[in-house]
Amino acid sequence: MEAAKIREASGRVIVALTAADRSRTTIKRHEAEFNAFAGFVEARGQGFLTEADCLDFIAERSGSRLASLREPTRSRHAQLARRPLILLMEALDGDLPTVGQATTPLIENCPARFRAVRDEYLVACRQQGNAEASVETKQRAADQFLTYLEEVGRETLDQVRAQDLAGFWVRLQRRSYAPKTTGSLRSVLADFLRHLRQGGQIREDLAGRLPAQRYPRRGESAPYPWTAEEVRLVLDQIDRQSAIGKRDYAMVLLTARLGLRVGDLRRLELGWFDWRTKTVGLTQHKTGVPLTLPLPGDVGWAVIDYIRHGRPEADCRQVFVKHRYPFTAFGSSTSAGSRLGYYARRAGIVFPAGRSHGLHSLRGALAVAMLQTDTPPPVVTAVLGHAAANTTAAHYLRLDTEHLRRCALDVEDVLDAGKGARP
Repeated sequence: MEAAKIREASGRVIVALTAADRSRTTIKRHEAEFNAFAGFVEARGQGFLTEADCLDFIAERSGSRLASLREPTRSRHAQLARRPLILLMEALDGDLPTVGQATTPLIENCPARFRAVRDEYLVACRQQGNAEASVETKQRAADQFLTYLEEVGRETLDQVRAQDLAGFWVRLQRRSYAPKTTGSLRSVLADFLRHLRQGGQIREDLAGRLPAQRYPRRGESAPYPWTAEEVRLVLDQIDRQSAIGKRDYAMVLLTARLGLRVGDLRRLELGWFDWRTKTVGLTQHKTGVPLTLPLPGDVGWAVIDYIRHGRPEADCRQVFVKHRYPFTAFGSSTSAGSRLGYYARRAGIVFPAGRSHGLHSLRGALAVAMLQTDTPPPVVTAVLGHAAANTTAAHYLRLDTEHLRRCALDVEDVLDAGKGARP
């Protein structure tokens, strides 16, 4: 009887997978697991199904014994057996299977005693109009500081003193963050400390006790001035016959041709592409502003080639995924952006000290290329997705050396004009 219920519930799961546009391969894999599980339960001859039965089945299929159905595990075979069972158990309980939901709970990095205060701070940030990307950055910084407080024995926030802040800052310095990253952390931490002081959770104005942070001068951290030939050399180094090569080629091409931010690149979903109008539309993660860009033919075909012939079967909606089980989306901009440096080294490109050369630097190359072809600055601003033209001017007009040379004044003319102006 229980096996019959399993087969009925598994049919509802298959319907949910089909409605979620899962591939035929994924559906077949789920069907195989359901059939094997039904046979497993039937052989036991039980009158009811428990989570222990699921764990025994997973252990038999994978050789890994889990303590609970949602326990994190690195075993690929255990995950393959568990994912269908979680959906099946939801269907057996009468719920609608939630396809695409994480099988394990998210890891909470903030100590339990401080979570209410942290969450209150994040709510205040959203009420102030902070973009979600900024809220995530502030959450990471707050979690780091609150975790340190628990490690040094602070049970309540009113026990926090300046020496705790000093100790935390020393720890940050040991991690050798880039100056820009350290400056960002300082700014976020100061904001969090001001919030705590205004709410009366801490006694001292610790924000004012943070050490001064020197930000790099403009030009010290300017992006590397890629040329079209260098970008071509990098693309030539990518093995487009391999699955990873197809992915990396599409990622580099999307950034070089469309100027996508790395954060938006790793969030891209297939449904955001309109193949009929040859455009890609998204809401920018950094600014929250919608952006629609034309999709050149070579870029579109690179994405299609990866989807059809390179992308592994994955439950996430993102186009670009890690090629290591469980095939999840890139978790940070760094992991996605590091691929460019790898191919640049193979192409023999040497980067000067102080010049950023990650995927984000290709945005600067695109901006300069557009400006040098006399593209109006408002168009450049629109393509790059900047909220204001001032941002484009501050960061990219200074890189357009060809046009800046036309603005240069002759030294002798300047000196002659100065002499003529004297009384």
